[in-house]
Amino acid sequence: MRYLIPLLALTASCTALSAKTRRWEQCSIEGKEGHCMPPTECKALNGVSVAGDGCKHSPNGWQCCTAELPLLKPSMADDNDADIDADDDNDNGSLAKRAPRSCNARGVRGVCIKKSACKGVATPGAGTRNDPWTCPRDPNDVWCCTKKPPPPPRGRRCSARGVPGICMKKSACKGYATPGAGTSKDPWTCPNDPNDVMCCTTKKPPPPPAAPPVRIPESRCKRHVIDAGYKILGANPGKVRSVICYGKRSNKSEHPLGLALDLMTGAYSPNGRPLAEWIMRHAGSLKVTYVIWGQKIWEAGEKVRSWNSWEQMENRGGVTANHWDHVHVSFRR
Repeated sequence: MRYLIPLLALTASCTALSAKTRRWEQCSIEGKEGHCMPPTECKALNGVSVAGDGCKHSPNGWQCCTAELPLLKPSMADDNDADIDADDDNDNGSLAKRAPRSCNARGVRGVCIKKSACKGVATPGAGTRNDPWTCPRDPNDVWCCTKKPPPPPRGRRCSARGVPGICMKKSACKGYATPGAGTSKDPWTCPNDPNDVMCCTTKKPPPPPAAPPVRIPESRCKRHVIDAGYKILGANPGKVRSVICYGKRSNKSEHPLGLALDLMTGAYSPNGRPLAEWIMRHAGSLKVTYVIWGQKIWEAGEKVRSWNSWEQMENRGGVTANHWDHVHVSFRR
């Protein structure tokens, strides 16, 4: 009886919400009437939130909130569908009942349930045409639980430090997206793809191998510039391959004065932008005058903002000239 709530109270709450924002969609699960709403709202009303296809016209993630727990379909608890023992403990059984929807993981039948409650193989899918989400209308931690492991997804294969995966956009990966560092010991996982395409794996890859320490050449480089450089390297391990300080330049530059650093990241490295933005956020303490990455510049005194909003520079005709393989940092005297 602890799952029962007055249906009138639920209807009254729905009416109040519709007056403020939008009408809640009505739904029905196994003959139990309810309303579509976020699971947290349903919990606040002491209702039972059930995942399924009953809220197709509601925002993503909303579920059918009913006054009492619907009966579990016998087929959903069948061992042929998924290796889930609802009697093992109350928590796992509750999770199985709250997501009584069948699913298909690349041809293998299963049940949508929390990954932590799955005793078989939990598969999220990749959200692509070849490998769609297995439980698309459920929260991110609800995957398709199958007794047998499904076949690997279609798509270009990759390896993230020994763990096999598929190249896809980071935003589409429900597992672990690993770009690699672009070094001989930790190469790019998807080298021929854009920066936001990484190797997506269902298992977490091992940590990257320790990189050799990066040294800042001290010849004719100002002491406070060297100190600032090591602070940057210490706060951004693995992002910089090598550093240049003093050097002759034909155009106007702080390098001949020993007041600039070129932090070499590799061409079009995904490490460049976060490195440049970190330096921007700490420009005051580092005595930075300006930062350049990817043909965009930020100068001290300007508003701290995303690299996308930095001032666009002219095209100088090359990867290095346009600062696509290194972050340039200039410092005050």
